[in-house]
Amino acid sequence: MHSTESPHSHDPSKRLTNDRECLLAITDSLHASGQILGLLNASISNPRTSIADIAEILRRDVMLSARIIRIANSAFFFRTSQACKTIEDALNRVGMREIARLVSTATMQGMAPTNLRAYGISGEQFNKSALFQAAASQFIAHEVKMDQNVAYLSGLMRPLGILVLNKWAEQQIPNVDQLSWNDSTSLLSWEHHHFGVNHIEVSSFITRKWGFPAAISDCIEKSTDQLACVNEAPLSLILQTAESLAQTNRATFHAKQNDSILHRDRLSALGIKSIQLQEITRGALNQARNSLH
Repeated sequence: MHSTESPHSHDPSKRLTNDRECLLAITDSLHASGQILGLLNASISNPRTSIADIAEILRRDVMLSARIIRIANSAFFFRTSQACKTIEDALNRVGMREIARLVSTATMQGMAPTNLRAYGISGEQFNKSALFQAAASQFIAHEVKMDQNVAYLSGLMRPLGILVLNKWAEQQIPNVDQLSWNDSTSLLSWEHHHFGVNHIEVSSFITRKWGFPAAISDCIEKSTDQLACVNEAPLSLILQTAESLAQTNRATFHAKQNDSILHRDRLSALGIKSIQLQEITRGALNQARNSLH
C-alpha cells in the first residue's frame, strides 16, 4: 500500500484471509519443485518407497536435482573425498531419514525470487534467514534432546508463507515497494494489516497440504501462541528462540523487522542456558553459510 492510501483501500483480507485456493495457486506458481515436495512427502511415508523411486520423482525438475547434488557435496551434510555425481549418489549419501530435509532445503532456495519487493529484502537475505533459523532450531533441539530433523524442517518451512504473501502482493498491490510499516508492532501484525493473514498461518496451511508430518505443521501454527509454547509446545518454543537469534544476527525477513525478543523465561522452559546460545549461533551461521555455497 502506498503511504498516501487509506489503510483499507485495497482490502486484501477479503481476498486472502479465507481464500485457501488462492494461497495454493500462488504457492504452486512459485516454483515447480514445490509441487514435487508434496509428492516426495507422500512417497516417504510409504515404507515400500526406495531411493530409486524418489530419484525418479526428483528428475522431473532438473534444476532441483542439480541443487540437491550440490548441497549433498557441501559441508552442509558431509564432506568426503568422493563427490556425488548423480541424484542417486546424493540420496544414498544422506540416507532416507535426511532426504526430506535435503530436498526441502534445495526447494526453499529455488523458490525465493531475486528480491522480495513487499518485504524490502533480497532473495539471498530470505534464504540466509530461513537456513539460519532451520539450523538454529536443529542445534537447540539437540541440546534439549528433541528430534533434530523435525526441528530443522519446522524452522525451514516456517517462513514459506512469506514467499506466498510477497508473490500475492507483487501481483495485487500497486507500489508494493512502498508498503508502510505504520504502527505495526510486529512482522505478523504488519502482514495482517496489509494482507489479511500472516505468514505463519499460510505456512502451517501449505505444509499440511504438502503432506508434511502433523508435528511440523502443528508446531509452526503454535509458534505465535506464547502460552501454548511454554506449556504444551516446546518445539514451537524452539522456533521462537531461533527467530530471536536470527534477528540478533541481522537475518530478518523484513527490512524493518525488530520485534523478536529473546525471553529468558523461555530459555528456562527449554532448559537452555544463555552461554549455550553462542555456540548454537556459531554453528547455525556456519551451516547456513555452507548450504548457500
